[in-house]
Amino acid sequence: MRILFPALLGMTLAAVGCSSSSEVNDPTENPVIERGPKTIAVDGDPNGIWWDAESATLYMADDENNRVLRYRDGEGITKVADLPAAPADGPGLGGMVRMADGTLVVVRFGGGTAGDVVYVKPDGTSAIVPNLPPERRRIGITVTADGQLLDGYFVRNNNVNVGSVARLGLEGTEQEIVGALVKPVGVLAVNDTLYISDQIAGKVYRSPLSAPSQLVAFATLNSPDLLAVGPNDTLLTGSRDGTVLSIRQSGEVSVLAGGFQQPHGLAYDAKNKRLFIADHDGTPADGTNHTLRIIPLE
Repeated sequence: MRILFPALLGMTLAAVGCSSSSEVNDPTENPVIERGPKTIAVDGDPNGIWWDAESATLYMADDENNRVLRYRDGEGITKVADLPAAPADGPGLGGMVRMADGTLVVVRFGGGTAGDVVYVKPDGTSAIVPNLPPERRRIGITVTADGQLLDGYFVRNNNVNVGSVARLGLEGTEQEIVGALVKPVGVLAVNDTLYISDQIAGKVYRSPLSAPSQLVAFATLNSPDLLAVGPNDTLLTGSRDGTVLSIRQSGEVSVLAGGFQQPHGLAYDAKNKRLFIADHDGTPADGTNHTLRIIPLE
């Protein structure tokens, strides 16, 4: 695989507005596939993102405007739906998944007082999962092959983080299945294996989904973020130093691409061999420039 450095590739910047559409229509017939490298300015701040190969649609959790957006080749960025009213200090949107029936599920951080999970049905209506503890600061979420939802969170006791991963039910249940973490950010189920990135510990762990508490350290790296499946059975994650990191099944970590601001959510389109990156601007004092990046992976 060729290592790419987007900052050196003369990436074009396209300013894109968001039109509103709550229905998920079929994508434009035979669109030109944008493989990049390209930078698309977003009217918002995408964090968790999800690539749906069947509909050729990228879904994005817009943390700035408390809504879900989508990107399609030939159409650009449009709005899927607004989410239920956010806490006073902001949405704090984290990871996002799409379930088999088309329901989009997004976790909200909540800052220790208003954490929750929200979802958008295929018809565009949204709701909050009831009865979840608001002190849980949720960031990561995944869906297993058989449709189970797992989310990651931490609580802060006397300025000490206590992190967990739980089995989540949209009816309003959240049962811990993994404990003894510090700050779980990425949570990813791949086949029969669960992967968890702990940002403060600087580790990615893995365990069998049949016994998720049996964690073993899989990789050591600096400030891992949300996790995604990459090419050739790799895992991908962003780092606060502006790089996207690739993790082989041996646990070896390498830089896949660099020159970003703060890569948060990642999504790999295997058919078209391209990577989507939610690139967060962490220095708003000099002007905010949140973007969607697309880079080719050969």
